[in-house]
Amino acid sequence: MSDICVIGGTRYFGKMLVQQLLDDGHRVTLVNRGQTPDPFGDSVRRLRADVNVLGELTAAVAGERFDAVVHQMCYTPNAAVEACEAFGERAGKIVMTSTIEVYNRDTFRWRFQAPPFSARAREAELDPADYDFDTTLPWYTPGYLDIHYGEGKRQAETALTCRAKVPVLLARVAHVLAAEGDFTGRLRFHLDRISAGQPVVAHTAPGRTSLVRAEEAAGFLAWAALSDATGAVNVASPDTADVYDVCAAVESATGLTADVIEKEDPAGDPDLSPFSCPSDFGMASDRATALGFRFTPIAQWLPTVARAAMADRADFPHSEEQ
Repeated sequence: MSDICVIGGTRYFGKMLVQQLLDDGHRVTLVNRGQTPDPFGDSVRRLRADVNVLGELTAAVAGERFDAVVHQMCYTPNAAVEACEAFGERAGKIVMTSTIEVYNRDTFRWRFQAPPFSARAREAELDPADYDFDTTLPWYTPGYLDIHYGEGKRQAETALTCRAKVPVLLARVAHVLAAEGDFTGRLRFHLDRISAGQPVVAHTAPGRTSLVRAEEAAGFLAWAALSDATGAVNVASPDTADVYDVCAAVESATGLTADVIEKEDPAGDPDLSPFSCPSDFGMASDRATALGFRFTPIAQWLPTVARAAMADRADFPHSEEQ
């Protein structure tokens, strides 16, 4: 049994992570603002802190010791620096939930042009130790972080790598899909449009991207917290998918036919699929496999997730209740 601190952990695959840790017999302490209810009752300890407010995390975990910390809310170098200072050497390891967006060439705004990533980027192509971070940028100005999400994550990775006094693992998570609790609405977007007979817009010859099932993203974080693995690790199914694959899964789940319309410049179109990429934008998951964690191919889980998501839509016209 280990003592695990999860910063966040109240929605989407963060809740799955906490439940996985509890099911594995670990003691879990949640650190968050306390504004979102969680389903864990007396099974977890709770500490209150807003990681975007300087000093709150440090005060909340003063004197605490953990075998591992999983930071689900580390979006800026400021948050990363405070985590390093707050835990010091009183954590066996820090796992940061990062993102595929660190490889997005269009979002680089610091120090140098983005490197020529391969169509399926590998971890070594973006080394946090070779990047810079700047805590004086207006990260907490309204709207700034939304525009600079990928850059914020890159700089957070760098700050954590450079400042942490304990081992660090950076989990670069692909686009996450789940049947329930998906606040992003990406899969629901396709269910809604296809069920209503509305078109799904895509780029001309849309590229392929990386996906991961929410349960496996959570499972990886739980595994990573207590493994010996360090450094960046891509969290993604070994294959890739495009908008047509997503629509095919929804078609299989609904019995309806998707109307996919390709456009040369669809930016700003409200019907543009969130899974349509102008070119291939994915990640290779070989390192995770080599470390001992194997992800399930998209083709094996996407149709099942689509069917479950359809069943969860009480208003769906072709549900089994009608």
